[in-house]
Amino acid sequence: MKKKGLGSLLLSMVICGSLLSACGGNSNTSSKNSGDTEAKAKVAEIVFALPSFNRIPDDLSKVTEAINAITTAKIGVKVDFRLFGPADYAQKVNLALQSGEKMDIFTTLGQFSNYVSKSQVAPLEELLTEHGKELTAILDKDFGPDILKTTTMDGHIYGIPVNKGMALPTNIIYNADMLAEAGVAADSIQSVEDLPAVFGAVKQKLPDVVPFGPINVNPTDTGLVNWMKGASKVDYLTDTTGVGVVIGDNGKVVNFYESDVFKNGIQMMRDWFEAGYLQKDTATTTITAMEMVSSGRGFSFLGGYSGMEVGKQLSAQVGKNIETKRIAPFYFDTSAVNSVTWMVSSTSKETEAAVKFLNLLYTDKELINTILFGIEGEDYIKVDEHHVKFPEGMDANTVPYTSMLSSGIVGSESLQYQMEGINWSDVELKLKENKDTERSPYFGFIFDQGQVKTQMSAVNNVVNQFLPALVSGSVDPESIIAKFNSALKDAGAQDIIDSKQQQLDQWLAAQKQ
Repeated sequence: MKKKGLGSLLLSMVICGSLLSACGGNSNTSSKNSGDTEAKAKVAEIVFALPSFNRIPDDLSKVTEAINAITTAKIGVKVDFRLFGPADYAQKVNLALQSGEKMDIFTTLGQFSNYVSKSQVAPLEELLTEHGKELTAILDKDFGPDILKTTTMDGHIYGIPVNKGMALPTNIIYNADMLAEAGVAADSIQSVEDLPAVFGAVKQKLPDVVPFGPINVNPTDTGLVNWMKGASKVDYLTDTTGVGVVIGDNGKVVNFYESDVFKNGIQMMRDWFEAGYLQKDTATTTITAMEMVSSGRGFSFLGGYSGMEVGKQLSAQVGKNIETKRIAPFYFDTSAVNSVTWMVSSTSKETEAAVKFLNLLYTDKELINTILFGIEGEDYIKVDEHHVKFPEGMDANTVPYTSMLSSGIVGSESLQYQMEGINWSDVELKLKENKDTERSPYFGFIFDQGQVKTQMSAVNNVVNQFLPALVSGSVDPESIIAKFNSALKDAGAQDIIDSKQQQLDQWLAAQKQ
């Protein structure tokens, strides 16, 4: 209530200042009413849809009021704040876009090119010049001046990448107490080749524990593909199918699923599966590795994380002693930046207000942290300038509101609160690694899928059919990979590869001019 009162006071001051004499005792009634009407007309209304990886509360009204206290006072924009779980988010956004329901600001979650090709997003370059100066300045400072080329197609800027530590090296995330109980030193883990010995020791000492599981978001994804991409410098060239990649710097577009990199990685996972290091139902389970680790039934999983302090955050979340070790570097391709991009709908009637809101979302500490953490004193307690904690006796599952796990997709990380115990220098390290991490020679290339939409849809269906079983190690790779690639060929994979090669050649030629 305190924030709401302050925001209302600020809004009153803004309105009063704009009306001048209307706030004085000598103004006549008609002048005052005319001024009130004009001020109200200046408050544009937008819909802002956010995916949350925490529990979705039944009532968002209090947080929405707090958000609007900030936005109406500072930029004259009222926000209809909508929160969806990750499984529902894309469906809810797409339904709104297709039905004509109001939807102004949303994030891509890996579908940047798809939204552009369907003309569902508005170009932002002119609006950014006028209303996004602070936004572009903080992106330049925290990442580098070339970041917006990852969201530029045909000369138009279609999205704003989230401003966070984007270099996400592959880590093995594990229960440190279990590791110690198994008699294994953490320093013995340096690469993926060291993991089978660790898994074997854990399995022998703790036979009821599953040594390795899928990642913490998608229950059927073991993190294998992301490890291969970083370890072997694979650029997916901005589509998520894996059909049409460049491995290394030779400029040749190939089918990733026919490469030795893929075949060797799948064989490694098959070896782990046959050794009993994964659950037998990994390809179909609905239980995430985080749930397994939290319950004490799981030991580890792979994940891409920036910085070095993620173990502390995960420990607080699952109530276990979690540590991490980097086992593969990160490789910056375009998708690493534009996979989480904020966009303005092409059907929006309030594009100017939307960009004003985005500008504030990336630059205003109060707004960012209200969206992430909720109401101070009720949902979190401020510890110091950079840190917060949950109120006494509460956690992420019991506070009225938190979207703290959306920190990686909202605004600027350099302005976000961190949970108590996180070293602030880790945020500074993440921003440094944004600039220091190796970038693909094709950084900035965006594949236009417009000429192969039918093939892309068919190929996606094939990938969804075959890939989960392969990356889980639960099927024989020698026979299944052959069937997989045969099905991809029938679905039009070569058309995608040819189209991508042609566009990449043209893009490379343009870079030399």
